[in-house]
Amino acid sequence: MRVVRGLSWVVGLGAAALTVVLTSPGEAAPAEPGGAAVPRELAAYSHLTGSVASSPPGAAVALFQHGWGVELLDYPQAVVLGAGGDAYRRVDAAEDRASAASQGDPAPMLLSPDGTKVAVGTHETADPDVVVVDLLTGEATSHPLPTGQSVLPVAWSRDGTTLAHLLSAEPTNPYTGERIAGEVGVLDLGDDTTDLLPGDDVTAVAFSPDGTELAVERAGTSVDDAARISVVDLASGATRDLPTLGVLAGPAAWSPDGRLVATTTLEPSGAPAGAPDPGMPTGLAFVDPSGSDTDVPDDLDLPLAEAGRVLGWTDAGEVMALLEVAGDDPCCAEAYDLSRVPLDGAAPQPLMRISDLGSYGVGRFQMASATVGDLQVVTPGEVDRGPWPLWLRGGLALLVGLLAWLVSRWVLRRTSSDPVTDPSR
Repeated sequence: MRVVRGLSWVVGLGAAALTVVLTSPGEAAPAEPGGAAVPRELAAYSHLTGSVASSPPGAAVALFQHGWGVELLDYPQAVVLGAGGDAYRRVDAAEDRASAASQGDPAPMLLSPDGTKVAVGTHETADPDVVVVDLLTGEATSHPLPTGQSVLPVAWSRDGTTLAHLLSAEPTNPYTGERIAGEVGVLDLGDDTTDLLPGDDVTAVAFSPDGTELAVERAGTSVDDAARISVVDLASGATRDLPTLGVLAGPAAWSPDGRLVATTTLEPSGAPAGAPDPGMPTGLAFVDPSGSDTDVPDDLDLPLAEAGRVLGWTDAGEVMALLEVAGDDPCCAEAYDLSRVPLDGAAPQPLMRISDLGSYGVGRFQMASATVGDLQVVTPGEVDRGPWPLWLRGGLALLVGLLAWLVSRWVLRRTSSDPVTDPSR
């Protein structure tokens, strides 16, 4: 019987080890930065998506949260879409840094303009820092910050060497209905130094194309009390106000040629009296950052999704935006379309459809803004999700090993008790 037990353990452990080997990451090299593409339809939510740490995807074209308030074995995921339009990986650093106030949603995160890095902050911390995840290698590097109990990455410089954050003196809650405000910290990744801009009421920023100036939005209390946008020279601190009533249209709001800054126009959302009302996005407007307002396009009335961000600018002078697709229910969008939006008012050109906006919906959608100049559309024959998550590989190995142990034990015991093979009989 000792032989039976010993052989059973050998078979079980061998089967478990073989399962681990077969489901472990391979040696495939990640894609290098280059031409960007998106699929015609974003892939559905999946438990089988591997992590950046275990299988770096290479340069990405998009970053988003997949899943809202999911239940049972589901959980909100931070996902990057590879630059080829067919690879998906979970940004495990963003999921690991989720705070109690984030209700399971990934921590604040921001994709770099070239798609090679993701900056990850936190809504609550005693030791302020930002983690920068390299999508080419999977390595995560922590950069200490001088102040703040919450850290929200809000803008990258176009060359990826400088990162701006909102630093708040108190932990922040993203579900209050108010826009989060704080002071701006500008981190130089080369020497790990951070410069703080004056004021603690900033809600959004966007770098100029050469990285020398910063468009800064300071909070308004409501749609009627509009935000104030100014341009700050980072070297001298000189400031000039811009004549606009909108809010800054995200970290890619400044056009690559430096001529325009995009803003989001808002209307009241119908919040209850006395409640904060940040407004609903209704379209895009543009302002000349020099303050002269020459050759500024007309406002664009668009069904913008979520916060109404500009996700990038194409070489043809169009902007990339996420637009709602109306469904049967007038209160809710049926889908989102990632679209090219011409500044002359011509019809938007849809590129990628994002469906299933229920529990597994997509939010906080971002793009590698410097790579969308000639964005391609592909139809992948197969979705690359990388190696299975570690917990799933470990659970499968345990299950296979246990099953192999039970079967081998039963077979060996039957064989040892068979009169034909048992000499004692």
